[in-house]
Amino acid sequence: MWNYPPAQILVPVDFGEASRRAVQVAGTLARRFHAGLQALHVEAVEAPAYFTHEQIAVLERELRVARAAADRHVSAFVGPLVDVPFSARVVDGAPATAILEAVRSADLAVMGTHGRRGPSRWWLGSVAERVVSETPTPLLVVRAAGEDETVEAIFERPLVVAGSQFDDEAVRYAIGLAQAFGGEIAPGAATCEADIARERHATLMVIPRQSRAGYGFRESAERLLRNCRLPMLFVPGRG
Repeated sequence: MWNYPPAQILVPVDFGEASRRAVQVAGTLARRFHAGLQALHVEAVEAPAYFTHEQIAVLERELRVARAAADRHVSAFVGPLVDVPFSARVVDGAPATAILEAVRSADLAVMGTHGRRGPSRWWLGSVAERVVSETPTPLLVVRAAGEDETVEAIFERPLVVAGSQFDDEAVRYAIGLAQAFGGEIAPGAATCEADIARERHATLMVIPRQSRAGYGFRESAERLLRNCRLPMLFVPGRG
């Protein structure tokens, strides 16, 4: 079960610009809440079914060397972007599955996504959609930063999206973030994507995440990830 304020923050990285922004945001939150920070990179590597035992053994040795280099690369990527202690971890596997496993030991995850459509979507685009729909932990999704966009500005005016049994949890989270960064929660609540599009004054969408059985949630989350330009915090129920 996750806690607020977060004591452990996870940030998956793929070394892209959106991922860079996610690391900056995660580092700022870790500093403000005195939370632990872990950077996670997932390598999706599988041996072909036709490999012999000898070929698999060679591949495993090469992967051990590559993983050590990847550990150093993750640390080199994250280090200049944060001013708090952090740990770096590289794991093998399917990205979404590995991230969902890792978030179980965190109170908050921060991911970058570019929201592209079609074959140009990279793994932190499509993977974010699955993680959003299944994560048991709050997930903050950000895009690459524009010029002069500060991290603190994200939390100046969060707006809660209404419409599920977890609204109260999301409202409390939004209020907590706004207060922590000297902002204020936007009045009222958005009730549909058209409302979200009109809320130009909002800096962050806070979205109660329904249970996995919730009707249409995954489809709605996918649309938001692809179309909403604001950062989005998806808040599941606790327990």
